[in-house]
Amino acid sequence: MKVLVPVDGSPAALAALQHVDSLSRSGVPVEALLLNVQPRFHRHVSQFTSRAARDALRAERSAAATASATEALSRARQAFWIISEKGNVAERIAAVAERERVDEIVIGTGRHPQWLRWLNPSIAQAVVARTDIPVTVLARGRIGALERYAVPAGVAGIAALLMAAE
Repeated sequence: MKVLVPVDGSPAALAALQHVDSLSRSGVPVEALLLNVQPRFHRHVSQFTSRAARDALRAERSAAATASATEALSRARQAFWIISEKGNVAERIAAVAERERVDEIVIGTGRHPQWLRWLNPSIAQAVVARTDIPVTVLARGRIGALERYAVPAGVAGIAALLMAAE
C-alpha cells in the first residue's frame, strides 16, 4: 500500500505517521511518501534573488520540515521516500498523489478555534476537493484558553469600540 503523508514539521502533521505505523504493525505492507510543499516566492522577492538562492532556501526549509518525520520512520524501520515540491500546498498534494498513484493520503492537522477557520481554509478540505484518492485526516492538539476566549473577546471588544465610535 502506497501512502502519501504531507509534512510541514509541525507536531500535528506527524500524527499521520502513527497511522502509517499502525497499518504496518497490522501486517499491511506500507510504502510511505513524505511530501513537503514549499510556497513560491512573491515576484518582488524573486526579482532581487537568484533562482539558485531561492532553490537552496527551499531545500533547506524542506529538509528541516521533514527531519522529524524521517527520523520517526527510520526508527520504525518503515520504507519511505521524500518528495519536495513548490507551489500551492493543496494542489501539489493532489497532483503528487495522482502522479505517484498512491492508495491513500494521510494528513495530520491541528485543531483551530471555530472563529479562526474562516481565516485559514483547511488544506485537508482543499485536497479532498481536488482528488478522488481516499484522504484520512487526523486532528491533533488542543486549543488553549487564550485562543478560545481571550482573542475572540478582544476582537468583539474592538468591534464594539468601532461601532460606538461611529
